[in-house]
Amino acid sequence: MIRRLSAGMSLALSTFFLPNALAPNLPDLPAPFLGTPVGSIGDPLKQGDSLGDITDAQTVAGFTQAQGVSDGTLLMRHGFFYLRRVTAYNALADQTSSTPDISACGPNRPDQVALSQDLFFRKNGGNRCGERVNIILRSGRVIHGVVWDTMNPRYHMAADILMGSVQHAVDFGVKQAKLRFVHSMVPVTNGI
Repeated sequence: MIRRLSAGMSLALSTFFLPNALAPNLPDLPAPFLGTPVGSIGDPLKQGDSLGDITDAQTVAGFTQAQGVSDGTLLMRHGFFYLRRVTAYNALADQTSSTPDISACGPNRPDQVALSQDLFFRKNGGNRCGERVNIILRSGRVIHGVVWDTMNPRYHMAADILMGSVQHAVDFGVKQAKLRFVHSMVPVTNGI
């Protein structure tokens, strides 16, 4: 009994001191995105899609996986979240609601991203409408978007990317990724 209690206490203390110690460490995803672009990966998404700006992977200056550096404990500081599910959707009534052209934050926009409600709503009761995000896929591809919608309450730690055609959404499939909130000085809701 003392061994079980000891093991439980050590697990609780490690998660207290290292908040993301139990988060999965995905070695093929870079840490903070400061650096130079790497070559194209061959993802079915193209620059001309209605996702907004899509760029190739970016690596951190001085960061190499060979050094054994793990970013698991740095996630909270840099605003990273591991997404269990990243999918694509279209503004159609059978995929959204009876008013597919209206999202949680207003009329649809081309670089729109929908987040699960645990990520969309803040602890203080506010929401993340208009915040810029980077979704970093396992392939290294970075998708830039703006939080403009929320997902069904049954999804947790998930994102949904608005695409222009059903075929692009089907080709995108279901992926895992990291989410990073990008803090900018200029609000993205101007002019809408």
